[in-house]
Amino acid sequence: MTIETRSTSPLQATARWTAAVRAGERERPDRLIDDPWAADLAGPEGMAWLAGRPEGSVLPIVIRTRYFDDWLRDVAIEGPVRQVVLLGAGLDTRAWRLPWPAGAVVYELDRADVLDVKARTLSSAAANPACDRRPVAADLASDWRVALCDAGFDAAVRSAWLVEGVLFYLPVSVTHSVLEIVSSLAAPGSRLGFDVVNAAVLVSPYTKAWIDMQAAAGAPWIGSLDDPGAVLADLGWSASLVQPG
Repeated sequence: MTIETRSTSPLQATARWTAAVRAGERERPDRLIDDPWAADLAGPEGMAWLAGRPEGSVLPIVIRTRYFDDWLRDVAIEGPVRQVVLLGAGLDTRAWRLPWPAGAVVYELDRADVLDVKARTLSSAAANPACDRRPVAADLASDWRVALCDAGFDAAVRSAWLVEGVLFYLPVSVTHSVLEIVSSLAAPGSRLGFDVVNAAVLVSPYTKAWIDMQAAAGAPWIGSLDDPGAVLADLGWSASLVQPG
């Protein structure tokens, strides 16, 4: 069952777009993602957006999703971490669709309206999380430390952090703030994963069609990091960079 709601912001619409990409991938016999709730979460709005995209244009989102699925399996499902934070979680369904081990706690931090749409849609589908899922209503542009810790997050215990499909929507100053807050809460042995673009992507003729589409939809890409490794090193992380393609 699809929950019909009026999108309250362009960024809520982009969450539906990403869900639509997962729904489209599920229809492929060689699918990289199997999300049985994606179409309901995308709704007519998201599926219409997907239908209007040129063939192959959403493949980077598919690859990104599968990459971070595998990363979480390595870090928090087969690995030792049991405390996971999804920042800007959107309509992501990993708390439901990944095979979490006993004792795993997944915090989903996003705006209350986005979390509410997801909760009502999945509840209507009689879907139950495969972990101890804890929604945290907060804006990434604020200092969300207290909200996360009030939900039970323990900064003394190692954790895994994922910021997927988010940072290019944020001003560079907010991206630095997010990384600084994560670093202040991450115990030794913690892991952090995120995707980011460099400044060239925002002005390149090769990406112009996508950048223009985002701007026309009211959700422009404005954030970039040209040297994320150096930024993370300054915050105490040992970083490696993986580039698609």
